[in-house]
Amino acid sequence: MISTIVFPAPAQAGLASPQTLPSAIEARLIGQNFNVSIGKQFRFVVSIPNKATLSELRTTQNAVLRVEFHAAVATRDAVRDVASGNNTPSVIETHDLPFTNLGTNETGDVIALLSSNAGGSSVRLRKSGVYPVSLSIRVGERDASRLLTFVNFITVQTSRNSLSVSLVGEVSLPPSQTPAGETSLIDSARTTLNNVVSSLNGNSGVMSVRMLPETLNSLAVSSNPQDAELLGQLQTVLAKHQVLASTFVPFDPSSAEIAKLGVEFDNQLSRGVEILDSRNGDAAINPRTWFSTRPLSSDGVALLARAGFTNLVFSPQAAQSLGALDSYTKQYRAMYADDSTKKVSIAVADPRLAASLSGTTRNPVQISMAVAAEIIAQQGELAIGQRKPLDHHLIVSTTDGSLPNPVLMNSLLVALSNAPQITLRPLGSIRRATEASTPLTMPSGAPIDLQARRPQLQSVVDEIVSTTSMLTAGASSRMWWEDSLLLIQSDALNNDRFDQYLKGFKAQLRAFRASVSVPESLTFTLGGKTSDLRLQLRNSANMPLSVLVTLSSAKLTFPQKPQVVTVDANSAIDLIVPVIARANGTFPLEVVLYTPDGTAQVGKRIRLSARVSALAGLGQLATGVALLLLASWWFTHWRKQHRVKAVENHPAVR
Repeated sequence: MISTIVFPAPAQAGLASPQTLPSAIEARLIGQNFNVSIGKQFRFVVSIPNKATLSELRTTQNAVLRVEFHAAVATRDAVRDVASGNNTPSVIETHDLPFTNLGTNETGDVIALLSSNAGGSSVRLRKSGVYPVSLSIRVGERDASRLLTFVNFITVQTSRNSLSVSLVGEVSLPPSQTPAGETSLIDSARTTLNNVVSSLNGNSGVMSVRMLPETLNSLAVSSNPQDAELLGQLQTVLAKHQVLASTFVPFDPSSAEIAKLGVEFDNQLSRGVEILDSRNGDAAINPRTWFSTRPLSSDGVALLARAGFTNLVFSPQAAQSLGALDSYTKQYRAMYADDSTKKVSIAVADPRLAASLSGTTRNPVQISMAVAAEIIAQQGELAIGQRKPLDHHLIVSTTDGSLPNPVLMNSLLVALSNAPQITLRPLGSIRRATEASTPLTMPSGAPIDLQARRPQLQSVVDEIVSTTSMLTAGASSRMWWEDSLLLIQSDALNNDRFDQYLKGFKAQLRAFRASVSVPESLTFTLGGKTSDLRLQLRNSANMPLSVLVTLSSAKLTFPQKPQVVTVDANSAIDLIVPVIARANGTFPLEVVLYTPDGTAQVGKRIRLSARVSALAGLGQLATGVALLLLASWWFTHWRKQHRVKAVENHPAVR
């Protein structure tokens, strides 16, 4: 780690600076050209945040920016010793540049320019190499601020036996979809993505990036205009670099293999590559290199090999289980069950470089120059005595594999891409492992227990299969719940979050099925023993849906079997159901809708009423018979009375 070194000291008599100038001045290196050849200029851009101090310096006659070139350093360790302040090589050249003569850029930062071997007061370096450079703000004989950086001086003697270097980083964010199914990027996620755009927006060199497809997919479906703009920016910068294949969400290969979730892993990977390929412009996805930011076991290697991966690259943090390697530039071969038939190369990002790139820093340009100097020095060590092209490959990442500070990243890419000793390559250029590659035994075990969630995930899969049976032949080839299922499989969800997403997902499935419904609180009147019941079905979805309609009642029978009915999008139909009444009166009638396969209920049970007068004809017949009997009785009674009177009035009886 490099920081600004300040040496406060009293000013000497006769050279005293104005009282307004502080004894210690904050200054930062915000730009420089790392690679300088004979005849070109050294350029350093220094920022002094206190503009009042800067203004005072520019009017102070004895205020200078002193540029000191130190003796060249030839090894990685020597570069690190200088960068850490443990060693300061002797000064071989000193140039004092008065502040009154220094130019500035549009933001007021100081620009120091020095020619190389152009005569006069130019820098007189002769040999190629990595040179430490000190930049000091001096007022009289006092150092008010001191910065350290490096330059790569290039001559005809500079080695062109280049070292292959790959920069790699991962962009991993929390799920952008909420448990309720809404897409909502948090502000910190947008900040991270804007930093990604800044990191990758240069035109100087290519790097490899592993990005979660779920993030890109959420940006694509978001209704927020800011997200659409951000997605466009990401697509532009990703097209300049190599995007690595990734699962839709984090899904650990080692744990998946042990839990026998290979099919689920393949589904995650297939969907992830599909999204990345559609959001990557014209650039091709690298489907053969897996960048791992977590440990991998031999089981995980076996799963990745079956999925077609031939190169595995580890961040230093992920490679801790592998132990220390004797070299971080040579090729290794994974020792696992199928090594004899499918060889897989192993590469690990250099842990010492990773430590320099990791964490927050106030001096990203200085750090990038120190890292670039260390890589150039390493190339020099490897190239000594080598007549054949170097077959070494150096991987550079942060300790945890995340992208470093955007300014640091851009500055490092520019420095390495213009260095003749270095060839920047994407990870796709890593050679495949052979029998000659150094074998590396892979550890066993699973870092995450995915087995415990299998029953719950299987229940969701069964529910999805049932819900899918509601779709018609013309339905979309991909439904929203497929991505939701992939999301809840994420091993990045702790148990509480997993439960939240599981419940939320099931609620979304229930709500979708409930798009088909039956009106409540209806009463049907049946006017005969055998009648037809007219039942309305409504569909509020934007696609046709099919349901299985079942009816039940204690006093009614339904001669037909339950019917599967299709209701068009945003419409309603009337279903005619034959009914046989078994009694008079008003009875409850229950309607339950199911998915066509009959395994999942659609909406809630609906209780309706049926008013039955189907047996009224029998009552009328009985009434008619009674009236006939009554009329017959009256007729018989009348005849009898009439006969009695006739006998009494007969002359013979008198």
